[in-house]
Amino acid sequence: MSTLNYTQYGLAPLIDVELDDTATLLKFNVVLEAKDGWISLRYEQPGVTDHDYIAISQNSIVEIKLIGEQLFFSKNYDAITTEEPLSSFYGGLTYDDYRAEQDRYKTVRFQARYNQGGKYGTRHGFNINIDLLQNPSATEPKWIPLSIDPDIKNPPPKDD
Repeated sequence: MSTLNYTQYGLAPLIDVELDDTATLLKFNVVLEAKDGWISLRYEQPGVTDHDYIAISQNSIVEIKLIGEQLFFSKNYDAITTEEPLSSFYGGLTYDDYRAEQDRYKTVRFQARYNQGGKYGTRHGFNINIDLLQNPSATEPKWIPLSIDPDIKNPPPKDD
């Protein structure tokens, strides 16, 4: 049995990353699907191949969308948290794509500050806190809270 304490840190509520109307929007999808008899949870950055992480190469807005009828952002926890204090890099979390029937959201956005002068491939661990809907046709749906643990690489590896 592990005796380590696990801490999650919230994003900065207000952050000034100096973004303008032409700011880069980095899209990141979390997909839950059944295919060929397997249930899979995967990450994708549309338009970018071989990435299961978010690559920050300039000040940006990151959009995370949950794809799948059973995935929703957590009702009880912040949708995005970090594994160490990183509020100088990430903040301004906003929610979108509200589903009234489930009283939950499917999309979030936050601002990301580029790690100018950081080592290439610097890993910033973060968590996507979701609720997995079980048996949606039941009179009282059952929710299973989960934390998904992808990475942000800020700055990304040199070959990106």
